[in-house]
Amino acid sequence: MNRIALIFTVSSFYLLATQVNSQNIEADIDKLYQVDPNQPGCSIAVYEGDEIIVEKQYGSSNLDYNIPVTSNTVFDIGSIGKQFTAAAVLLLEHQGKLSIKDPAYKYIENLPKYKKGNPTIEHLLNQTSGIKEVDPYLEVCDIDWRDYIRPSMMTHIITNINELNFTPGDYFYYTNTNYILLAAIIEKASGMAYEDYVQKHIFEPLKMNHTIVNTDGYRTIANRAIGYTESDNQFYKTHQYGLLYIGDGQIVTHPNDMFKWHQNFKNSTIGTPEIWKKMCTKATLNNGTVINFGLGVEFETHNGYEALGFDGMIMSGFVSKYLYFPELDLGFFTTQNTFDWDFKDRFYKLIDVFIPKRTLVEQHSATNKAINLSTQQLQRYEGSYIYYYNDDDLKTNTIKTEDQKLQVLTLDGDIITELIPIGDHRFLFGEDDTSIVTFSFIDGQKQFTYDDLDHEKPMLFKTFEPYEHSEKEFKEFEGHYYNKAFQISKTLKIDDGTLYFYYRHGAWKKEVSSVSKDVLEISISPIEFIRNHNNEIEGFHIMGLLFEKL
Repeated sequence: MNRIALIFTVSSFYLLATQVNSQNIEADIDKLYQVDPNQPGCSIAVYEGDEIIVEKQYGSSNLDYNIPVTSNTVFDIGSIGKQFTAAAVLLLEHQGKLSIKDPAYKYIENLPKYKKGNPTIEHLLNQTSGIKEVDPYLEVCDIDWRDYIRPSMMTHIITNINELNFTPGDYFYYTNTNYILLAAIIEKASGMAYEDYVQKHIFEPLKMNHTIVNTDGYRTIANRAIGYTESDNQFYKTHQYGLLYIGDGQIVTHPNDMFKWHQNFKNSTIGTPEIWKKMCTKATLNNGTVINFGLGVEFETHNGYEALGFDGMIMSGFVSKYLYFPELDLGFFTTQNTFDWDFKDRFYKLIDVFIPKRTLVEQHSATNKAINLSTQQLQRYEGSYIYYYNDDDLKTNTIKTEDQKLQVLTLDGDIITELIPIGDHRFLFGEDDTSIVTFSFIDGQKQFTYDDLDHEKPMLFKTFEPYEHSEKEFKEFEGHYYNKAFQISKTLKIDDGTLYFYYRHGAWKKEVSSVSKDVLEISISPIEFIRNHNNEIEGFHIMGLLFEKL
């Protein structure tokens, strides 16, 4: 945008902002966020220039004692905490204690030397390391979310997973794992506990006096909001006190302290302008593709304006979002103590109160043109397909030709969408979807990749034969299985005609269902069984981990 156009845009913005002011901004915001005093609440703020121009609170921070949310109430801001981890790493680089080009294994004991390459600290920061997400492995390792989960437990799991999802830098793959490892790197390079380094080098110099890293479940935190979720019109405490690992979150703060962090991005109160410029620069993949992620910073566009920030979503009852529009020097922050999926809709409606939609000249890119294929040609792609890869949930579907259309259905026969042919074995995943499905025929086996075009590794689906086991056949899978790396065992046993997967030596169990002849499923993942040359079961793989039959 040239300077004259920029002046016109900003002038128009302030004119419109003044008009909006006259229409009672507070009333518009109240319509978006007003909740009953006896319901979980929220705290919101709008930053313009060097001022907080709006700050409002609603609802209750603690339903047991009917304590209202006030300007002093602090919330767990979830993954927004990753920004502080990234900042700490860059401050350490500025101090000469590390380089983000260093391999991560230089600072993390027992981190594997991966076959696909060794991720650097920079790969961890921009979420392109290829290291797998650790969260789903907790259940396999008999760790419950209500347990006290410490950093050493998380790094032990991470360092015992020996394969990457992809070569570092090839794709974007968001994980908490990367930032848990960054916390360990901060401690190694600084010689200080993570929370002490962040407190001394970020919170204290910025005078964020009400912000802490929560590393102790028994700690008293003044004015802390308790997390809730809603079910059947009732609110339940889901606040998790036992998440004691660090780096990916566990930061508690409020909008006034977040304003000081917001100001630091603009004014370089700590560090140097070069640090924050590096942090807020989009990363580039190995193939030259620029992605909407920097070093602990996400990028997006709303109403025609570019913005940077981060989301924080915690199933235990907190959601937060921070977004800054540099062109307009406007920042927005909201945080709440109940989990819901609609919070982003309200957040963007809040932005709309202040930022009108800008009309831009559309840049038309090449579109995929639908082509016609005969029923016989479409039938070539029919079949049952399965995708399962380590920490991703089991995904199965059936592709079938109906009414001269290639339909994607669940295994139960419910239609998911239509595949629209665009040529060269490629299909659009539904009319309005930009995701691409590409079929291939390798060694006589049909398979397809699903690519959502968001710079993540495409999902590979392979054909399989669905199968329903009888109770007699389930009997073959019974037994005790052992994983050497984690020194944990699992038991599969039939109880009252149903096969169960037992955790913690039988403390709890999950039902096992059929997928195909040697693939079963529990809620978290498929289980793929291994047979020896005598066709006897000798173990199984789950999320890449081998359990040998005892």
